[in-house]
Amino acid sequence: MKSGSERRVLLVWAAVLATFATAPLFWWVQNNLRPVGGAMAFPKALWLADALVLWIVLPLAIVSDTRVANGVRRAFLILLVLMLLRGTLEAWMLYVTLNWSPWYGIAHDLLCIAALAWQWVRPCAGADALWRTHIAATAMAFVPEIYFAWYMQRYFSTQGAGAVYFVPDDPAHALVLNVTAAAVVCCSVYIIIFLVRWLHAASDRGGARTR
Repeated sequence: MKSGSERRVLLVWAAVLATFATAPLFWWVQNNLRPVGGAMAFPKALWLADALVLWIVLPLAIVSDTRVANGVRRAFLILLVLMLLRGTLEAWMLYVTLNWSPWYGIAHDLLCIAALAWQWVRPCAGADALWRTHIAATAMAFVPEIYFAWYMQRYFSTQGAGAVYFVPDDPAHALVLNVTAAAVVCCSVYIIIFLVRWLHAASDRGGARTR
């Protein structure tokens, strides 16, 4: 019978892999069934999976792991709340009111960076190099996201019945798609390294729980 720690490891890996597994399905639906938002290049589907893992799946797993220091859990709880609020509001604007603007996303990205930066600089008992690096890496992932949102604002209309939410697979957008592919590789490799260091280290790797 598996211990609680082993079940946690399996559950986190399953959640991460399931998120990445949905990327090809979402890409196929977006390009073949053509719901609102237009066609989507495959690197954009992979980046969406990376973003969901970094900003929702992993924060949820970290917050629920009582081995992790309270200060670290607090940082990712703040991020999780911000992302869930964003997801709810953006889903409504994207698929119901059709009035989403990339500037909303950029403002939220900057807010998340500021929140994580504040948690990183303040004293955080139990936050060793692994966790300080992960907080920083999670915040830095918003930088390419800001660029992608700016690109949408610059080159596409994101409102109304003909709204475009994704960059299509078109040579005219080669630069942003290449940047996306590079971001996907970097984030995916980082996620794997982080999961191995966090989940497969000693039982107290997350730091003792503190006040």
